[in-house]
Amino acid sequence: MHRMATTCLAMAFAAVAAVPVAAVPASASAAKTPNVKACFDGKCKITITKAVKFRISSRFGFTRLSIARVGSSAVKVQGTGPGVSSATTLGAGGHGSVNNLSVKVSSITDKSATIHLAPR
Repeated sequence: MHRMATTCLAMAFAAVAAVPVAAVPASASAAKTPNVKACFDGKCKITITKAVKFRISSRFGFTRLSIARVGSSAVKVQGTGPGVSSATTLGAGGHGSVNNLSVKVSSITDKSATIHLAPR
């Protein structure tokens, strides 16, 4: 009985493995997930659809940066590190800074926000 059950399971897994799986184009997944690694040096343009947190160079006075939409018309950018926290909340077209990092919000929609970061 045990051998028959094992054989049936093996055949079921083989049948499932033979079913082709459609691949998601790289461009489709890249559009949903921003390249936060490109922002480590503080020079990037990032479009977010949900809150993101990532490491950033300590030369800006902190080591982690978080970006989140606040309501439908603003973005909060916050830098944190050991014993430090600095933040700014900006609307579309707004300019500000978080320590030594310049922040510009170029657009905010119902689904996304686009932010430009640059060293000061």
